[in-house]
Amino acid sequence: MDVWKPPKTPLGLIHRENSPRDAAMEVVTLSSDERSAAISGRVKVSLWLKFNPIWWFFNDAEQNLAHAEWYNSDLPQWQRAVLWNLRNPLQNFRAFVAGVADKNYTVRGRSPVMTVQRNDLFAPETGWQWCVLAGGDLWFPRFFVSYSGERVVWYFGHQPTGFWGAKFNLNL
Repeated sequence: MDVWKPPKTPLGLIHRENSPRDAAMEVVTLSSDERSAAISGRVKVSLWLKFNPIWWFFNDAEQNLAHAEWYNSDLPQWQRAVLWNLRNPLQNFRAFVAGVADKNYTVRGRSPVMTVQRNDLFAPETGWQWCVLAGGDLWFPRFFVSYSGERVVWYFGHQPTGFWGAKFNLNL
C-alpha cells in the first residue's frame, strides 16, 4: 500500500506541487446507468499529516495557485497566496481528516451519482440528490444528501468525491 508522506519542510507543511493528488492516478469508473461509480488509484495521506492542525488549513486536493493564473492576477504574488489560502479554509481537513478523499470506495445513489447538487447539472434541476460511499478502504458506509429548490440549496455529509461538508443557502 502506498502512503504519501510530506517533503521535509518547516512545520511539515506541504509544497503544492507535491500533493497527494499529484502522486495519485485516480480513476473513476461510472456504471452505464450512472447510478454507481468505483473510485480507485488514490494514495493515502499519512496519519502524521492528518494530526497536523496547521496542514488542515491548506488545500492540497484541488487546483493550486500555480495553476490558477486567472485568480487575482493583478495583485502581487504574496497577496495572491494569502487570499488563495483564505478562500477555502480547512480544505485538507474536509478532504482528508473528516473526509475520505484519500480512500478507494464505491459510490451508489441517484443518477448521475457523482453530482453534488441537482442545480449544478448542465440543465439545472430542482430536487434531491443522495449517495452512499462504501466498500474498498472504508470501514463503514458514509452518506450524503442534498436538496436544490427554488429558494433553498443545502447538503450534508460525504460528497461522492470524498469531501465532507455541510451547506445551507437561502435565495430570497
